[in-house]
Amino acid sequence: MKKLFLFAMLICSACVLSNAQNTSGNCYRGFVDAGYDVGIGDFEFGRFVINTTHGYQFNPYIFFGAGTGFHFMSKYETKGMGIPLDIRESKVDIPIYANAHVNYTKRKIAPFIDGKAGTFVNNNGGMFWNLSAGCRISTNEHQAVNISIGYATEKLEFETFGHFINYTSLKYTREPRVQNAECVTLRIGYEF
Repeated sequence: MKKLFLFAMLICSACVLSNAQNTSGNCYRGFVDAGYDVGIGDFEFGRFVINTTHGYQFNPYIFFGAGTGFHFMSKYETKGMGIPLDIRESKVDIPIYANAHVNYTKRKIAPFIDGKAGTFVNNNGGMFWNLSAGCRISTNEHQAVNISIGYATEKLEFETFGHFINYTSLKYTREPRVQNAECVTLRIGYEF
């Protein structure tokens, strides 16, 4: 965990110390975004998210890169049952992902779409993907603020009800199981 924290600090330092580039293309580009994911579907629990992505802007419209983040997951248990079927302790999940970002115009305010696909590297998580659309608001020639809404699906590990140990008591077992958790993503980001 200490190495992971140092790695995150190194990425943040690179973000602060790097020179901003023009979106005209053929240059380095970085993104930092934060937001909240609203749980939908079978597992309705929210999560706070911080991501950083770095890569190459091929032209004013197309960016490809990779990134990592911290997804702060709250405690969850199936509601409305005497014995919850699925539970999950509060955890920080760390994804690594590939990212494609497409701007539709070069104007000061421009629509965009963004796609991320990757995997969680801790807590026995699995694949995830996030597709979002939003608005890029240019603050100067080199930087912008991005606001987006999207949809994500994530494979997360839950402790699932296994079976009762015997017929005379209510003691039971739990087994780890990776399941799909869906959410609506709300993000605000800084592009440099």
